[in-house]
Amino acid sequence: MWLGQVLHRGRQCFGDRTALIDAERSVTWTELDERTTRLARGLAARGVSRGDRVAILSLDRIEVIESYFALAKLGALFVPLNHSLTAPEVTGMVRRTGVSVILGEAALLDRHPELPVRLRVAVDGPEYAELTAPRTTRAGEEGEEDGDDASFRLPDVADSDLAAILHTSATTGRAKGVTVDHGSFRGISLGWLATAAPTDDMVLVNCCPLYHGSMTVILTYLAAGATVVLLPGFTPQRALAALERHRATHVWLVPQMLRFLLQSKGMAGADLGSLREVLYGAAPMPVELHAEATARLDCGFRQVYGMTEVGGPFATLTPDDHRTLATGAPLPAGRVIPGMSVRVLDDAGAELPLGAVGEITVRGPGLMRGYWNNPAATEEITVDGWIRTGDLGLLDESGLIHLVDRRKDLILRAGQNVYPAEIERALLTHPLVRDAAVVGVPDADYGEVPTAYVVTGPAGPADTTADGTPPHTTDDPAPPDTTADGAPAVTRAELMAHLAERLAPYKRPRHLEFIDQVPRSPAGKILKRLLRT
Repeated sequence: MWLGQVLHRGRQCFGDRTALIDAERSVTWTELDERTTRLARGLAARGVSRGDRVAILSLDRIEVIESYFALAKLGALFVPLNHSLTAPEVTGMVRRTGVSVILGEAALLDRHPELPVRLRVAVDGPEYAELTAPRTTRAGEEGEEDGDDASFRLPDVADSDLAAILHTSATTGRAKGVTVDHGSFRGISLGWLATAAPTDDMVLVNCCPLYHGSMTVILTYLAAGATVVLLPGFTPQRALAALERHRATHVWLVPQMLRFLLQSKGMAGADLGSLREVLYGAAPMPVELHAEATARLDCGFRQVYGMTEVGGPFATLTPDDHRTLATGAPLPAGRVIPGMSVRVLDDAGAELPLGAVGEITVRGPGLMRGYWNNPAATEEITVDGWIRTGDLGLLDESGLIHLVDRRKDLILRAGQNVYPAEIERALLTHPLVRDAAVVGVPDADYGEVPTAYVVTGPAGPADTTADGTPPHTTDDPAPPDTTADGAPAVTRAELMAHLAERLAPYKRPRHLEFIDQVPRSPAGKILKRLLRT
């Protein structure tokens, strides 16, 4: 079983080295292996067995990763839950997936007393501490577990056994549970390790939540022997402090987080000389943001293109590619990793030639087993063993994947294709536009026309909360959207004139509205369904 092998190798090769660090403590590889074995046995003694679903409800901390490994050793499925969801949403996920046990932070568990589970364990409470603490031998000394725990043999877990139910980002509606087996983690990890070639001297600061598909990136770098630093929610100050304190070599974030980092007032005095690589994903990297980050950070950039349904990261744009392809045009998403395959299909499901725009589809060992108890949705996203990503794009002659837009976001204006992402990129080239989102709205004359939602204001320091949204704080205030007299920092007419120089008339928004904040998921994806309502 892949996750067990990751721990076994880590203990064997780097036993006394630090595997995980969070805001409160750290654990070595030996400690991580031992603690997860004790946790697996302790949960088994409380009735958790192979195939059971166990929910995890917590901010990012060591206990989350420990729970994932322990449940994998036990053959149970871990079901991470988004801690920012409402009580009905969390309850719905628990009921739909048949969760019987939940592990989480006490404060978060207290928010959901209604959950229909038989066992609740606070990872920051005494019961979890007891579950993971070394037992004593009959002689009264620390040693191997004695009694019932020691008599329980951990089961043999195969690659074909289910490992997790990871929920989608729910950018269009209710989140779906993606079933992932151990073979998926192995396949994606081996392909990524062969391509990105991470080394065991790496220190990776993880700015992304561990409750969705991006957590596979962390498992992959742990497989390489890296030290991973976990943050209990992202803020620029917290991320900068971790990068400096731990002499981080790598950081994993979404482009919006990178923007906040660069705008933070702490950035000017930060010592980031140890940083080798910025890994980013979940959303396209704006051209101007990449240019600014390249000028200010002396390191490489690696794009991570992935999808929960295909096992996580299935393609990457390397640092060398960033250096050679950063010409002012949108960067490609990258090339597919070993073991995974990509092709482009037309509307009828036929494969398109190089250079033709269609839907990106993926096949390989990372693919999900299907949506949990949702065969109709599984059938809808699958075609002849390939997973439809919902992304429109093309493959060029060098194997690079170029993304155009999301299929569901495509606007058909009088029979002409209008790609919202192209309009968003054009808006973001204006120096006073901080964020933008474009959606299609019905129109009596043209069928559908683009509407733009724009956040304006001069570049300046910013902050963000644990769920990725930028609040106004006294410590590091967000830049204003208006001038001193209350007028927008840039007018609608000025923005339309700006777009007229960059877009054909049929691509320009029919409507343009100023808003305080573009709604985004914790992964940084624009929640366009909220703008359409």
